[in-house]
Amino acid sequence: MVDDSTVIFFMGKFIVGMLIFIRITGIMVTAPLFRSSAIIPQVKIMISVILATIVTSALWKEHPTIEFHLWNMVFLVFKEFFVGLMLGFVINLVFWAARMAGGLIDMDMGYQTGTLFDRENANPSLVGELNELIVLMVFLFINGHHYIFEGIFFSVKAIPLTKMAITSSTITVLMKMATTVFILGIKMASPVLISLFLTNLSLALLARVAPQTNIFVLSFQLKVAVGLLILIASVPLFVLLAKYSLASVQEQLYTFLMTLYPDRVT
Repeated sequence: MVDDSTVIFFMGKFIVGMLIFIRITGIMVTAPLFRSSAIIPQVKIMISVILATIVTSALWKEHPTIEFHLWNMVFLVFKEFFVGLMLGFVINLVFWAARMAGGLIDMDMGYQTGTLFDRENANPSLVGELNELIVLMVFLFINGHHYIFEGIFFSVKAIPLTKMAITSSTITVLMKMATTVFILGIKMASPVLISLFLTNLSLALLARVAPQTNIFVLSFQLKVAVGLLILIASVPLFVLLAKYSLASVQEQLYTFLMTLYPDRVT
């Protein structure tokens, strides 16, 4: 016969597994590749259940038994989901930088001109989508999906299920990461932006030399042509920059996780 203490013990471990599942679900919502709408929710849930089972089995003895109390469980569920979202946020930094670079290029080339007249126009960023797909290919090429799995395992070891603290170190790290996204996006878009700036400068000089030329109409075709040529020519540079930036994602993820454990914050 199974006694009450055994039932309570396994119930506590089941709660631990469910909290780990909630954390992994938060990562699946925001992490690269897994957040894609091409992956159906049933597959995401199945992957989350498998990963939660593996992590719970590996770290069975490292987590204490958690008693079931309604308000305590509500707080823990929100906390675990928030941790998962933040982990996905950190991993997504390079992808958002690539999309930002594409948005800057689209605006300068004229692909997003409609948004100047209609702010609610939800046209996708063409170059941004292309840049994000290239970064995703590089991410898979360097086994970046392993970073996600290792980050899940490390997060469960680094951040206890019952403890978490958003400290000044956490805010500082997040601000540095946000600044990095802006700088990286400018770097990725700089070849095309510089070429388009020189193109506009050349058109301005042409307008002074030949005032009868319709510079406004000419600029549309010329900027698109120059932008596409430089964009194609700078793909190798973009890939190298993305690879270099993605190589530091795991270190950034670990640094962020260490700031969320209050016992390690001085």
